[in-house]
Amino acid sequence: MPGLLSRLGETPRKVVLLRASRIGDFLCSTPAFRALRMALPGAEISMITLPLLQDLVTRSPHLDRFIAFPGFPGIAEQFFDAQRAVEFFQKMQAERFDLAVQMQGSGVYSNPFMLLLGARLTAGCVRQGDPAGRLDAALPLVERGHEIQRMLALTTFLGIPPRGEETEFPLWVEDHVLAEGLLEKARRPLIGLHTSARDAKRRWALERFVAVGTKLLQRHGGTVVFLGEAEDYPIGGVVAQEVGGACLNLAGKTSLVLLGAVIARLAVLVTNDTGPAHIAYALKAPTVTVFGSANPEVYAPPKDGPYRILVYDVPCRPCGYAVCPVGYRCLAGVTVEQAVKAEEEVIR
Repeated sequence: MPGLLSRLGETPRKVVLLRASRIGDFLCSTPAFRALRMALPGAEISMITLPLLQDLVTRSPHLDRFIAFPGFPGIAEQFFDAQRAVEFFQKMQAERFDLAVQMQGSGVYSNPFMLLLGARLTAGCVRQGDPAGRLDAALPLVERGHEIQRMLALTTFLGIPPRGEETEFPLWVEDHVLAEGLLEKARRPLIGLHTSARDAKRRWALERFVAVGTKLLQRHGGTVVFLGEAEDYPIGGVVAQEVGGACLNLAGKTSLVLLGAVIARLAVLVTNDTGPAHIAYALKAPTVTVFGSANPEVYAPPKDGPYRILVYDVPCRPCGYAVCPVGYRCLAGVTVEQAVKAEEEVIR
């Protein structure tokens, strides 16, 4: 039954949310966080999420408190330790939350996690056709549409009206100051390249990124800014050598929020469909995104911004394989020429 909040005798004062997913999924949830905050302005809203997202929780005007996700079978299992998990649930039950909201997919693994928090009321999604079980409000998982809209479907189901679909990546003054320091000697325009992704079916060929960076430097001058995590730093060195022009390797040299402040200063970012792409969408930074195995219907940028997506149509998208059995045709079909043309349409 929809409208849980309207049926309560008193407004929840302590609310806890679960969204233990990566950067892109978290950012796609920010419109739902905003709607929840505006519906419950006096509540303390705690967020259980991955440690790497702590700074985003801290900077969010819609969230009050960060709680590190301890791992759980079926959800980010790399963090799971049975003894730590037991201690975690004991602490959470002592909090006496009024409402726990599961924003972590179908609930097959995440609903048991939320019930163990011991909140007075628990809401979340369930698989199509599954019963509500012990949830006080259970929305059959919306299986189509953009991830932003799927998250808003849950808050709307609880009786909370949407407050826009714009994603948010709040930055503080110190984030901008640090970014200026990193980039002060780099010639403009700043051409961002982000070549990594968690799995190969999202990684466009490195040599194509190099070719794009080379062409953009020839056309516009400036500096190629290579972005990534610490393990990507050697790749950044290869890119700098191959591009042959001015190149600044920032892989592993930025925190998550500092990465956002750098992206906000780029003339254009060319990237795979990963977290930095979603950061760029939230900051309205000109972006060209190469889609591999993921469904653009779910993770595409807003249509009314300086964004272009490059998608080579294949019948096997979206893909459930860890390793592509047909040679990553979805990525191979995207050309350097297409990326350069798309960049020319959005570069500032």
